[in-house]
Amino acid sequence: MVFTVGAAEPVIFSLDGKEYRLRFTLSALKALDQNHQIKVMRAGDAMIDALRDPEKLALILYHGLLPNHPGVTVEWVEANFDLGMLLELAPVIGKAVSGKAAELPNADRPGSKPNGIGLLSGPSDDMTSGSPSPNSGA
Repeated sequence: MVFTVGAAEPVIFSLDGKEYRLRFTLSALKALDQNHQIKVMRAGDAMIDALRDPEKLALILYHGLLPNHPGVTVEWVEANFDLGMLLELAPVIGKAVSGKAAELPNADRPGSKPNGIGLLSGPSDDMTSGSPSPNSGA
């Protein structure tokens, strides 16, 4: 059996009308880990803590942008991104790291809304009878 592999596609996002590509190569992951003690591939609290730290967030974005934007600097990242963008950046970074779409809490997902066949939980109003059943004690 032969498996075909290829480089992951970068995540494309727009900032001030210009498209940027975010991709974490192994060299980017290695640099973040060895030079900055940022373990991007660790899910959970370690990654969340890194995204909450402005210095670490700037370094993560810098190393993720560098493969497709060689002229970018940490200073440019710090001047053009702010913490207010975190809610929008977190899923972008998550997808770039994992190659999968990050799920946000309380986000609509396929199947999370009624499909016309009753309600999300319990019977629909027209499925219940107004008359008592023989064993209901009513």
